[in-house]
Amino acid sequence: MIQKYNYKGDINTGFYLTLTNEYAVKAREFEEEDLPEKQVETRIAGTNLVGLFTAGNSNCLLVPESIKEYEEEKLEEADINYEVIDSVESALGNVVLANDKGAVISPELEHEKTKISEALDVPVITRKVAGIPNPGVCGIANSRGAVLHRDASEEDAEKIKEILQVEDIDIGTINTGSPFVGSGAVGNDSLILIGHDTTGPEIGRIDRVMEDHE
Repeated sequence: MIQKYNYKGDINTGFYLTLTNEYAVKAREFEEEDLPEKQVETRIAGTNLVGLFTAGNSNCLLVPESIKEYEEEKLEEADINYEVIDSVESALGNVVLANDKGAVISPELEHEKTKISEALDVPVITRKVAGIPNPGVCGIANSRGAVLHRDASEEDAEKIKEILQVEDIDIGTINTGSPFVGSGAVGNDSLILIGHDTTGPEIGRIDRVMEDHE
């Protein structure tokens, strides 16, 4: 299911929610009803930019060192498994693209590659997308497919398709031409939220690649 959703008028929906098949971590006043039963409403690093500062899959949520103690307590109360990642790249949502089968991380996280692989319990590769060292903001993925930055190369797509073990992958845009798909969209296997400015052709590409049509 694909739905349009702006967070308090912001079309960058992906900055305010981390969504997996098992749980959702959302900004305060994120009003979407079709999220997993296990969810927590919180700040991360003292901000509402939950999706920008976290990344993960059904096994674990990756959080930055800048997470506050009370924010960790909220995750623990919600029974959400998390791992603190030591990196100057604190906006983990920008630098990690993951599903339940694999993950692509920024070369800037090379020193944390093993830790991330063990936390998410999936194989991990380091890779730029379209020459940009931020695979998280350059794509969206679930267990069926992925859509990447419009300038991603064929090699980018093939490597990411292989590590995420998805059936299909494509390149595209969000919110009427933004190549940073991960900023304007967030999803799991049953729900994909996109910014209100996303056009019909952009929705069609996401639908074809990531939705179950069987």
